[in-house]
Amino acid sequence: MTNAQLKKLVNEAVTLHREIVARTERLKIMKADLVREARLHENDFMPTNNGGSRWTATGTDGCIARVNFPAPALLSHIDTEDEAFDKILALAGESLDALFDSVHYLKPIADFRDEVAAALPRRAATQLIELCQVECSPRVSFETAETKTKER
Repeated sequence: MTNAQLKKLVNEAVTLHREIVARTERLKIMKADLVREARLHENDFMPTNNGGSRWTATGTDGCIARVNFPAPALLSHIDTEDEAFDKILALAGESLDALFDSVHYLKPIADFRDEVAAALPRRAATQLIELCQVECSPRVSFETAETKTKER
């Protein structure tokens, strides 16, 4: 590669990088706008398989934007030093060993929410599940419609 070719390549790469950064920032703003708009249409949310919800909007050319609101994720573990630890012990009561794997910390078992609902009274189950989960950020995804071509 000649010196002139190298300089041209660097210029093109830097220009492309600047465009990508600018477009990425614009996309981030657009996604935030879509999340804000979705929150205004809560009645149109569709449930997802894992307890979350989804809102879908369609563009003028058939493209789709989906805003996914995941269900709160269960904590991967609950440390004995965690401020909620004692409440969790009290709420789980005699079901503690059936609901958690204990290895220097508590780890919710598979199908935790269902097992808690079956093992505890409704109020205690709801409180225990809330203490053992963390909110998840909404995600936005797109589907691009096929380009419509005019017949001549």
